[in-house]
Amino acid sequence: MDLKVLLSSLNDFASLSLAESWDNVGLLVEPSPPHTVNTLFLTNDLTEEVMEEALQKKSDLILSYHPPIFRPLTHITWKTWKERLVIQALENRVGIYSPHTAYDAAPQGVNSWLAKGLGVCTSRPIHPSKAANYPTGGTHRVEFSVNSTQHLDKVISAVKEIANISITSFSTRTDDEEQTRISLNCSQEALLQVMAFLSQNRQFYQKTEILLLEKSLQSESWPCVLVLGAPCCRG
Repeated sequence: MDLKVLLSSLNDFASLSLAESWDNVGLLVEPSPPHTVNTLFLTNDLTEEVMEEALQKKSDLILSYHPPIFRPLTHITWKTWKERLVIQALENRVGIYSPHTAYDAAPQGVNSWLAKGLGVCTSRPIHPSKAANYPTGGTHRVEFSVNSTQHLDKVISAVKEIANISITSFSTRTDDEEQTRISLNCSQEALLQVMAFLSQNRQFYQKTEILLLEKSLQSESWPCVLVLGAPCCRG
């Protein structure tokens, strides 16, 4: 399997966006492309002894739960064991990948597994992990109603001139009156332009709502508080 394809699969299993900001996760050592992975070697900690075993098994990629490289290396020599790991990996065309806290926070990940080992309990997150991106194309949503087709054309035409915005419209009926509901997903910068336009054209619209879009929760497992003896266990 090509290294890039494998990395994509690993990220699908546990997105690196779940990792803590202080952590050093992902592909730490990359052989020159193209790089095919026939043997994936798994370890909790990559030591020199483990590296020797991985090389004996002709591994192409080592997945080490704990990152062997954490602080930046200012030089690569034979003086320290971490530097020697990097040298051996590069000389033998072996990649090194570390998921660490991404696996801790992943649904049914390490934290969930550890919690289940304590028996009957419930768990709740202290700091829930959130998705890297917003579920839509913006950070805010603006919704309002337009009565006439003439006004609708003017509003749509003006809004389309604003960058970083997506438009959805649908028909509604209020008090036996046909209306068009406009929904705009926009960035914070675009929101200011939308509100400036609306404030100058109050005759075009009514029933305005402004919503702050939240990033969706990707994990509720890291870090967490456990309550022992509770009737159920939730990771």
